[in-house]
Amino acid sequence: MSPKLPVPPLQELSLSLVARQLIHALSRVTSDEDSALEFAMVSSYYESMGATSDIFQDLINLILSSEYLDPSVRYYTMKLLLKENVKSLATGIFPCPYYRKVLELITEQGHHLTALNLKGVWVKDELLPVMYQLLKNIPGLTCLNIPYIANDEVLKYIGKYNKVLKLLDISGETDITEIGIDAMLTGNPQLIQSLTVVNIGMYGEENIDHTDVALLIRKLPNLTNLGSYSFVGKSIYHLYNTDCPPDFKTKLQYVHDVQTNLRTMKAILALCPMIDTIYLEEPDPNVLQLIKDLSYITKIKLNKFQCHELHQLLDKIGHKIVTLMLSGSSGSFNFTRVAETCRNLESLEFYQIQTATHEEEIPFNKLEHIEIIQGNLSTSCLKYLMTGSPKLKKLIIGDEIKLDDNDMSRMLRRYKFENLEGIWFPNAPRLTRDTVELLMECCPKLQSLGQLSGWRYTPDDMMLMRAIIASTNTDLVLSPLGIFQQGN
Repeated sequence: MSPKLPVPPLQELSLSLVARQLIHALSRVTSDEDSALEFAMVSSYYESMGATSDIFQDLINLILSSEYLDPSVRYYTMKLLLKENVKSLATGIFPCPYYRKVLELITEQGHHLTALNLKGVWVKDELLPVMYQLLKNIPGLTCLNIPYIANDEVLKYIGKYNKVLKLLDISGETDITEIGIDAMLTGNPQLIQSLTVVNIGMYGEENIDHTDVALLIRKLPNLTNLGSYSFVGKSIYHLYNTDCPPDFKTKLQYVHDVQTNLRTMKAILALCPMIDTIYLEEPDPNVLQLIKDLSYITKIKLNKFQCHELHQLLDKIGHKIVTLMLSGSSGSFNFTRVAETCRNLESLEFYQIQTATHEEEIPFNKLEHIEIIQGNLSTSCLKYLMTGSPKLKKLIIGDEIKLDDNDMSRMLRRYKFENLEGIWFPNAPRLTRDTVELLMECCPKLQSLGQLSGWRYTPDDMMLMRAIIASTNTDLVLSPLGIFQQGN
């Protein structure tokens, strides 16, 4: 039977209660002028109850992340609770009229922050001077997320005032050039040593020139990750062939590159010996074979690749691989061969398999996560993946499921699926309430089941099953949540 809902922790219940009280109090505030009385009453109450710094941090996190709340409530929550004991702040999404107020508030009250995430506050043009002052007033930041905000001048201020940053998110559509990167890093040895993650650029778009990113790589000796930038290999190749210092090696652990050729891959091997995750899109022939020379590789992500090249690679290094994320394959993908070579594989995600095959039913002894969309899976191949993965926790199959209730019954009776926590079949027209009940009965850890709108499952079935789940205190979510409103 699916697990029972646990008793909510007292801390969680108390936090929710205090948050509701605070939201109710602040909902009566209509302007900065009439906030003083409410603030005084709430502050006095918290003081008399012995509220700790952790409570203020938890409250501000909970309320600011609740984007359904009126923005004025979230703004006044920030104004009331953003004190020196709050070290981390994520603003969430605010409407345009609040941008300046939010920035000025953080500038005035956020001196002690060590982590700031401004995703959801659009800072451009006339608001940039406020942003500069904010950066000046918070010198202790170690994590700064300002996607779609940065330009060369912002980078200059970061370099001048934020010298202990470890993570910097300047991703998205931005106006960043070599001038800003150089201004941020030149003559700034503390920041150069501390920065390890720079999330820059946009997936699939070279909106920041690869030569500028090469400057980042060369100047940051402890850089491990460039986040969403898709042309890291191109930057590495430029660095390798131009101003690369003798014996220079990066500490990059993740590299994403597009249309990688052999020369670029050899440059990556030469300068990036610490890579554990590589993402290659549309690599040239024979490029994949060079991945075998990466000593620490455990995760491979590929797009638009040849299956036979991947199989040849996995024959050599499959025992190292714990995660495969694949899309847009050409040729035949043999699941049995992967099971033979990747004995430690824990996660397999695949989008668009041209041809899927299997032979002997060699088990995936450590596989926990399977997600396949447009996989052209035969029924026998799906059965093999389900029954040959004894540690399976999550299964998502986007293709039409041709299994019926009898097929599922035979599998569930014979194989225990003791670890299965979630199963998603969006298109399973032959499965009914019988399979839902059997899954609940046979899978002791099942907590998520969907999408039942693609099953032979009526709104009445859903309403009945939800009533049973509620009355038995079962920890199981049936999706989609609004299915009971359909079909009327």
